[in-house]
Amino acid sequence: MAQSGLDLLDNELAAVLVDALGNGSAEEALVQGVTLCADVAEAHCVDREMACTRGCPHCCVLNVSVLLPEAMRIAETIKTKWSEPGWNALQKRLVRHSNWERWMDDEERVMRGAFCPLLDTNGFCLIHPVRPLVCRGVASLDSNCCRSAFDPIIDGHDRSVPADLQRRAVYDQAFMALGMALANNGLDDRSIELGVGILAFAQHPEFKALYLAGGRLPRELWG
Repeated sequence: MAQSGLDLLDNELAAVLVDALGNGSAEEALVQGVTLCADVAEAHCVDREMACTRGCPHCCVLNVSVLLPEAMRIAETIKTKWSEPGWNALQKRLVRHSNWERWMDDEERVMRGAFCPLLDTNGFCLIHPVRPLVCRGVASLDSNCCRSAFDPIIDGHDRSVPADLQRRAVYDQAFMALGMALANNGLDDRSIELGVGILAFAQHPEFKALYLAGGRLPRELWG
């Protein structure tokens, strides 16, 4: 990039998508677009303090919404890089999540310990390299506060967590830029619950073709 900055992200995304879509490479365009958003946002957060570390899953109990290309990319990564037994086990967790946990609000998820189905038994994120923009934008400044805030035991203590609000704002802006770019190119810009979106694209290959052609996924996925 000749210049760097979130102020240029809209233009860069437009250029990437228009160029790739013009060459008939819709899926490649979307992967490039999602990657660009993450890279540009992270460039604004280099060396910013955070207490989050690998295997620190305290906040991985909250609702996560993703744009459809994010869900499609994660599903494709899982289907192509995971073993069949690994995918089958994850699929069972995602189905359970889709049928039960997706309807909970954040408070109920915390109380029930309804963690993200994409965590392994050690609390590590199984999709960390391709994790959603929303997840990337969350950064605690105090791990002890996180641990207390997401403790399901109700004790009346303060549950607030000091967080990097600038990081959150940067990734929110990247998320909105991607959504706008999708809409401007005739693609569905709706967000969807993370587990539901992954399961939809992984179980229904026809959904990817539908989406890339400018179609809209079944409304029932949001019901």
